[in-house]
Amino acid sequence: MQEPVLDPRSRSDLMEELAAHARAYTPEWRYEGAEDDPGSALAELFGEMFYQTVDRMNSVPGKLHTEFLNLTGFQMPDPVPAAGLLQFTAHDTVDAPVPVPQGTQVFTEDEDGENIVYETARGIESTPAQLQDLFYVDPREEMIQRRAPDQPQPFFRPTGGENLQRHSFTLSQNDVLALSGPCVVEVELRQESAFTSAETAARLADPAVGHWTFPAEGGERPFSTVEAEGNRVILTWEGEEGFAPLEDGNYAVRFTGNPGHGRTVLDGVRLRSRPMGTLPLDSVSFGDVPLDLEEGGYCFGRRPADYGLCYFRSDRVFRKRGARALLRLDIVPVVNDLSDQTPHYQFNQRIIDKRDAVAIVPDDVYIAQVAWEYFNGTGWRTLKVSGSRNPFSCKQDMSLEVTFDVPGDLEETEVNAQSGYYIRARVVHVENAYSTTPRWLVPLLKGAVCSWSYTEGLPVERCRAENNGGVVEMEEVSQVGHLAFPALEGLEEHPRAMYFRFDRSPHAMPLSIFFDVAGRAKLEDKLHIQAWTGQRFETVRMVDLTRNLLHPGVMLLYLPRPLPPHTLFGQTGYWLRLSRSSYLEQRGGSTLINGIRLNIVQAVQRERAAAEVFSTGPYEADKVLELLERPVLDTRVWVDEVSALAVADAEELSQAMPGRVRLEREDRVLTHCWVLWERVRELALAGPAERCYQLDPYAGIIVFGDGIHGRVPPEGRENIRVDYAYGGGSRGNRPAGTVNRLIGALPRISQVENLTAMSGGTDRFPVEKAEAIGNKRLRHRGRAIGVRDFEEIVSQEFPQVRHVKCFPGRDMEGAYAPGHVSVVVEGRDLDDSRVTDDLCQHIYEELSQRCDCVMTAEGRLHVVGSTVITVSSTVTVEMEDLDQSAVTQQEIARRLEELVNVRWREREIGSQIQIAQVWQTVRDTPNVRLVRSILLEGRYDQAGLPRVVPLEDDGAFPYATVKSGEHFIQVI
Repeated sequence: MQEPVLDPRSRSDLMEELAAHARAYTPEWRYEGAEDDPGSALAELFGEMFYQTVDRMNSVPGKLHTEFLNLTGFQMPDPVPAAGLLQFTAHDTVDAPVPVPQGTQVFTEDEDGENIVYETARGIESTPAQLQDLFYVDPREEMIQRRAPDQPQPFFRPTGGENLQRHSFTLSQNDVLALSGPCVVEVELRQESAFTSAETAARLADPAVGHWTFPAEGGERPFSTVEAEGNRVILTWEGEEGFAPLEDGNYAVRFTGNPGHGRTVLDGVRLRSRPMGTLPLDSVSFGDVPLDLEEGGYCFGRRPADYGLCYFRSDRVFRKRGARALLRLDIVPVVNDLSDQTPHYQFNQRIIDKRDAVAIVPDDVYIAQVAWEYFNGTGWRTLKVSGSRNPFSCKQDMSLEVTFDVPGDLEETEVNAQSGYYIRARVVHVENAYSTTPRWLVPLLKGAVCSWSYTEGLPVERCRAENNGGVVEMEEVSQVGHLAFPALEGLEEHPRAMYFRFDRSPHAMPLSIFFDVAGRAKLEDKLHIQAWTGQRFETVRMVDLTRNLLHPGVMLLYLPRPLPPHTLFGQTGYWLRLSRSSYLEQRGGSTLINGIRLNIVQAVQRERAAAEVFSTGPYEADKVLELLERPVLDTRVWVDEVSALAVADAEELSQAMPGRVRLEREDRVLTHCWVLWERVRELALAGPAERCYQLDPYAGIIVFGDGIHGRVPPEGRENIRVDYAYGGGSRGNRPAGTVNRLIGALPRISQVENLTAMSGGTDRFPVEKAEAIGNKRLRHRGRAIGVRDFEEIVSQEFPQVRHVKCFPGRDMEGAYAPGHVSVVVEGRDLDDSRVTDDLCQHIYEELSQRCDCVMTAEGRLHVVGSTVITVSSTVTVEMEDLDQSAVTQQEIARRLEELVNVRWREREIGSQIQIAQVWQTVRDTPNVRLVRSILLEGRYDQAGLPRVVPLEDDGAFPYATVKSGEHFIQVI
């Protein structure tokens, strides 16, 4: 409002007029303002006093306007204190949570060195526990992902990270499973009953459930066929590849599949195997002479002798301890007759008669007895064999097959510098070894094959199961009677959830967890928090200040008892689970979390003042109290009315107003009746019996009624007590990390710091703004009916709002919606969405009392924060002086930042983007000869999803406010 000026004369004008009058009325005296002239001193005093009168007259229109505003009911909004989030870190050496009481004070210094004090708004307990891991789990999708708690991430949605979910178990038995070539492996299962074992075997043989594999040189190989017979799973391999040991050196078979949500526990597992045919020996040697089986070789040389040794090696067969082994030899006798078989005559007779000649019959020299031996780790021991015990005699017509039970203590040994599993044949006796007419029957080995079979399976030696991100390993279990091996275990049927692992129990009353939510993605269902208490996850009582992770805020969890440790997903810790309550798919974007912090509490720039007491004289109408501290944030005015009430009336009043009346007695005599009086905005609207007062928080003045408008306080000595807090204002707005000192001691707290900026503090409206808002109260009179009404009420009641705009016929997303009203606000702290969301909630509560109740009941009133668009640009220009390119680039970037953050931000919501001004700003920059191109892009959040769009139309975003991003200047 432009106030009229009643008298435009200034002090200098008055003095010049005074000098002119002096020359006219007293020509004998010249007024020259000399210091030693008494007349000049009187003239100066008169001019000063007259100017004060003129100035007071000129202020009359302003005072009249102020009184006019008072008559309209306009009042300055109360001061708003700055607020932010503090983190109290408990010392790492403590185990129990550390109490942080409500009202704990911290401070920082302002520019003048004065302390700015903040108080915690509620009490918490600071836990020394640290959040170690986050896990996203979706049982229906068989998804387990490990997340870092300090990294931005979506909640209840998978990312591109590794899926830790595995369902497999590995059975190791080095003797049974040392296989090569076509073979059959039988897995015999034992459970509580034969029926259960057969059912499990059938399920494990079902290809729809999973598949069996074994490790080979080229990776995992699936078995050719898998069948179930009773409680056995028959695994057949028809290929030529052999089994390869795992990284730990053990041979194994593996099942991989999806058990669903059930659990398979095996009480025992036995394995047996057999080849499909026979296997060639790995090597045969006579002593230290290796034999080539393709060409044939002499088992004991060309002249067998006692103690001759023939070694047979098969690393696949001879290590099958407990199996029945078969050694089949293809031996061809080689006859070597060294005797002279011509007739022998008697040359000592006179007459030689050929009929008396004697024919020489040679003696067969052959291996008459051999001993079979095996190595047991300390020496060679006798091996009991059956079948052809001596296949080397060359006198047997039967099949040359040696069978024996592989000893349990047969060990690997080294023969001829080759390690392996050996048996040997040792010559015990060679028949006719010293004959003078020998005919040697020498065994020539043309081939040797072997095989094995088990009469019963051998217990597994090692078991390993991978389920739900965890690993269960059991070693040396062959002697365990009741194995209880959890082979397969599905996830608990549960909606998608986030699991929190702590290094120690996070119990606290309450435990405060801050979720830094990015964007606004509304979840379709309710969130629940549960804690692992020893047997299961149990629901935790909580207060959710994030409104279902809609905006940044704190969740307060009440955990009175320590939590036990538990192992999940392969990690041992103390667990909390944040889960959705349904299986609904999230429409639109996902909830994005920038970070998670513990031990967070809100602090407000406020100090609790000492209670002040006042006395009241007889019938003091319009009594005024002035408080010592200001601005006043909240007050509680207690008036002792014991002098004005009978005992019965006091007791009746106490029953009628519970919580607002306190009766004090001494020796059963009523001595005080303290009544809490209420603050009202306007005493002129109060009735004569109302216990109320009016407060000017900036001046710290309390005014009581006059008996017509508000009750007059009764007479009494020190019968008024005022409890109040003071603070607030823009001086409390401080950046993050600057509020870090405690007032007084807080034991076992190692650090305190404001995690977010202390923001939102506002001062008294400037006169210009008060006049601009106050004049409009006559029109809307506190009722929100038209578009301007909504905007003006918000501007009047919430000084922390920078801009406000009402959009009729639009919903909260900006879509066309007849009958809806959306009020879009921009807070002064544009970067803190938590503050903006809290502000929107307070505005909604205020407007819902001022607008059509039907619109509120039907959910057609919306109060939302503006869409903050970060404006970035890529500008290509030509320079007049290339030597000044760097300076010009910096100047263009500075001007663009100023354009967005200052000039555009001053405009109303939805009209801040003015693309033509970007070109003009760049063009007007000194040293710019030509603007080749300008590319503008905006980044914003849409329902939790980051968006990047080109900025081509000024009005494309009706709910938009802007802030400057990065500006890239190219010079050509």
